[in-house]
Amino acid sequence: MKATFSDFAYCGAAISGIVLIGLAAVGFCVHPLTERYFGAYYPIADFVMLLVAYGLVSAVVLRLLLACKKIEPGDYSMDSPTFGFWKLLTVIHRLGQAALLPFTAIFLRPLVARLFGARVGRDVAIGGRIDDPYLTTLGDGAVLGNNSLVAASMIVAGRFTIGPVRIGVGATVGANAIVLPGTELGEGAQLLGGSIVVAGTRIPAGEVWRGNPARKWQ
Repeated sequence: MKATFSDFAYCGAAISGIVLIGLAAVGFCVHPLTERYFGAYYPIADFVMLLVAYGLVSAVVLRLLLACKKIEPGDYSMDSPTFGFWKLLTVIHRLGQAALLPFTAIFLRPLVARLFGARVGRDVAIGGRIDDPYLTTLGDGAVLGNNSLVAASMIVAGRFTIGPVRIGVGATVGANAIVLPGTELGEGAQLLGGSIVVAGTRIPAGEVWRGNPARKWQ
């Protein structure tokens, strides 16, 4: 992935700002309580709370950036400002999500996805990974199988492509399956394990697809 000095500057500034806000929150709001109730072990409690604060502040910063500037779906060059903005969002998202990971049981993954901008319905199961959650929609009862990947962006042959991904009501993405940008799974659709859906594909409601590239099976 191409990186420029500006990328390092913007990402470094964002990370530094998030860390400072997290430190301030813990220092002024949490530390007096941890020192009082945890005694000599307060540094451990402070560190745990700093991780949580970093993750939550990251989610707020990401949403504020997206409120100021939307990332438009499309195909871009590696020199595009959109690609640079996406890299900033990705660094904020992945580091923030990693900070929350130790406290994120599998049943809390939908909540974390929502924090970072995903539209998540009720009774959703997430066993895989969601890249670019702010461009991802999961309908009620959708299932993402173990180690599956829902990616609203990709880089191929020096081009950056980004587009929304929609997983419909009751749709299933099988274990180790990959869903690429601009893809839509209709209501009750099934993508079998290990399959790869190429960018821009629409799987109609109720159909079963499998393979690489995925094709209709039933």
